[in-house]
Amino acid sequence: MKKQLFFVGTLALLFANPLLAQDLVSKKNIDGNGRVDLITFASGLSSKSANTSDILKQSLNLDAKATLKSIKVEDGTGKLSTDEKFQLFYDGIKVQYAVYTLHSEMGKMKSLSGNIFSINDVQTSPSLSKLIAFNSALKYTNAKSYMWENADYVKESKYEKPEGELVLLPVEQHDGSYKLLLAYKFDIYAAQPLSRENVFIDANDGSVLMTDSILKHENEYYSKSEAKNSKPEINKESLLKANLLVNGNAATKYSGTQVISTTLVGSAYTLRDSSRGSGIFTYNLKKGTVLKTTDFTDADNNWTAAEFNNAAFDNAALDAHWGVTNTYDYFKTNFNRNSYDNAGAALKSYVHYSSAYENAYWSGSEMIYGDGASTFSTLTSLDVTAHELGHAVCQATANLVYSRESGAINEGLSDIWGAVVENAYAPAKQNFLIGEDITKVSPGYLRSMSDPNSGYSKQPDTYKGTYWQAATSTCSPTNNNDQCGVHTNSGVLNHFFYILTQGKIGTNDLGNAFNVTGIGFVNSAKIIYRMETAYLSATSTYDNVKTYAIQSAKDLFGADSPEAIATQNALYAVGLGTAYTTSTADTVAPSAPSNLAATGTTSTATNLSWTASTDNVAVSSYDVYRNSVLLGNTATTSTSVTGLTASTAYTFYVKAKDAAGNVSANSNTISVTTLAGTAVAYCASQGNSTADEKIGKVTFGTINNTSTGTSGYENYTTLWTDATKGSAYAITITPKWTSTTYNEAYAVFIDYNQDGDFSDAGETVFTKAASKTTPVSASITIPSTALTGNTRMRVSMKYNAVPTACEAFSYGQVEDYTINIKAVGTVSSLVGLTTESAVSIYPNPVKDVLNVNIKGDYTYQIFSANGQSVLAGNATDKTVNVAKLPVGLYILKITQGGKTSSHKLIKK
Repeated sequence: MKKQLFFVGTLALLFANPLLAQDLVSKKNIDGNGRVDLITFASGLSSKSANTSDILKQSLNLDAKATLKSIKVEDGTGKLSTDEKFQLFYDGIKVQYAVYTLHSEMGKMKSLSGNIFSINDVQTSPSLSKLIAFNSALKYTNAKSYMWENADYVKESKYEKPEGELVLLPVEQHDGSYKLLLAYKFDIYAAQPLSRENVFIDANDGSVLMTDSILKHENEYYSKSEAKNSKPEINKESLLKANLLVNGNAATKYSGTQVISTTLVGSAYTLRDSSRGSGIFTYNLKKGTVLKTTDFTDADNNWTAAEFNNAAFDNAALDAHWGVTNTYDYFKTNFNRNSYDNAGAALKSYVHYSSAYENAYWSGSEMIYGDGASTFSTLTSLDVTAHELGHAVCQATANLVYSRESGAINEGLSDIWGAVVENAYAPAKQNFLIGEDITKVSPGYLRSMSDPNSGYSKQPDTYKGTYWQAATSTCSPTNNNDQCGVHTNSGVLNHFFYILTQGKIGTNDLGNAFNVTGIGFVNSAKIIYRMETAYLSATSTYDNVKTYAIQSAKDLFGADSPEAIATQNALYAVGLGTAYTTSTADTVAPSAPSNLAATGTTSTATNLSWTASTDNVAVSSYDVYRNSVLLGNTATTSTSVTGLTASTAYTFYVKAKDAAGNVSANSNTISVTTLAGTAVAYCASQGNSTADEKIGKVTFGTINNTSTGTSGYENYTTLWTDATKGSAYAITITPKWTSTTYNEAYAVFIDYNQDGDFSDAGETVFTKAASKTTPVSASITIPSTALTGNTRMRVSMKYNAVPTACEAFSYGQVEDYTINIKAVGTVSSLVGLTTESAVSIYPNPVKDVLNVNIKGDYTYQIFSANGQSVLAGNATDKTVNVAKLPVGLYILKITQGGKTSSHKLIKK
């Protein structure tokens, strides 16, 4: 099938008539992944045309099977502006997360925003039924009970047992690209233990492709207590129709005495408010785990401390009710937003969830609050309630995937709304601290927006700076790793908002000095709201935040306004983008690089060089593409590409970029075929049948391969990773079963001496006896005796017995990969290589401060033994503080003047 480009929130303007496209587009913004995320039009077509959908399809270069459906139109920045969201379908099947926004003004298309997914083939016919897929989802969730089993909750909430939806799911591949896989999507809401997530099941083999947590929580540390599931029940009295809405006085736990809206039901006042949307309801779970509508009641509507400041912490329910009311009012007053969905959805809070439960949640339908224990008191303070309702707003707008960078942005937005609402209704509180009312342990708050490095939860204040948690595709999101650091990496967005609001002078973790003039809560909140509701989409990254925050400020206040300048400078302060200069207005792209040529090609490497581009201001760097995938960038007009496979054809081209983000057209494309090298013929090995089981996924170093192959042997030797001698690397193998789960055994072999077999000592690097464990993992250390260069790794999975390296067996699968073994002190790079002798470091082992013997400024990056970046920055002095790193082995990469050296580092 011809390759298609599916754009999530973006149109690429691939018109058949290039003159038309040129006339319409004034600028295309390219994000850090080489994808278009924002197009601005010089002049546009009518956004109200009857053939708008056809125009958009033409812009997307979509074939006849693709359709676009308008799903929402909301007011933009003025009475004559709109933001219209479109959902992409292919062959009648929804493309998950493929929602993009058309921004219009005065009835004309102004801009388009979002991310791009590039795919090859699209399969739209499932092999499995929904029932089989649903059973796979239940097996994965493995809960004791589910919300659809509670008839009273189903009646109250309208949530029912999920039927499943067939979707095309973008799944990230090892090279950062995406492949659309056919999947069933199930909204699984588990009651015990509590969880709610969209579970995506492969529609062909029943494996779990991805999960996206619907349930969003305040704290990354989970309560270890679990209350027993009680029999579902409901307070019949609470279902009576409200007959009188009045105001009462409430002695809240955290915010003093406040006025709250209540409802008289019979002879008792309840925490129900029918004056806002479809109502605000606060219920009492009494330490149970089954959601039921049991009211808090008061006889005279004077909810005093004597009555509610009791051993059950019932006064905390007053905070929840007051806090949700204020959060509703804030969004309605400032943005005319009627509840989180802008359609008046009811807002329900359940207080006293479970026993000693140290968390609070937005479940996708309601808010749930635990009573805390040793770390927190009851989690219903104003900033926490606004935080949870902020997740609901995000769900209804940007719908950010709850993992990696998109999940961190999701969490950061909720912290921002916690601070904003607290500032609006309790300005005397410490608005830039999150959880200061509920945190019992030192330093007395959960997170700090002004100083993210402090607080109970340590966070980075700079993108990929100190405390940054690796969030690339090599990290598999789970509850145990906080979905790849969503509560940790949110500190970057938090600190950006603080600096934008208050202003700050300082130097960030990258060594960049900044000076930002704050614009205050009101205007900074407007920028955040527009960015969230009009620009961000499900898979947005921090690089997209950089683009969309600046664009939102321009939309609201003008291109060169103080607010737009402050936004760009605040982003620069946290390591995103460049500081504002007059060159920001530059819209002229550099000329295309020319005369691209390759020299010195070997079996594993080649040298590229080209003629420099020209620009109206200056060329800042060049992006190098291999087989149409962004490989990296360099500031010079030449580079060495390593890690190639012998006797393999590659294509290369180069693009130039300037400081304003303008990108040139492609250079000439060249084809390079690597030399044959030493001929090595490996023995054959395969499973004779994969009908019942196969290898589903292999991760090792940067290899992260979700296998779709069904042959008994799959040759993935075009997939490779660097592996340094003396370093340990984790390997994970995930099996896939068609239906029945069988006992599987595993073996991994690496040809360390490159002699074409796996029979030498130490070349069987991992075995595991037959079991139903999934996935299986091990640590593999590359020996110092291994030969450098490319060699083969074989991964075998065999039913019921450990496989050998060269055999055909009845059931299972064999996969081969390439490992590029490197000596300590070398790093594959697009900017050149040096050896350890060029730079020295001491002491080594090091405890606190590492001294670097080098002249001049340099950048550094530290990698853990499994290849994850754990610390990075720019340095003008000769020290790097590694005190916060855990004890272990690391690789330190020093870059200066286009040259890179690598050093083994031991932290003691």
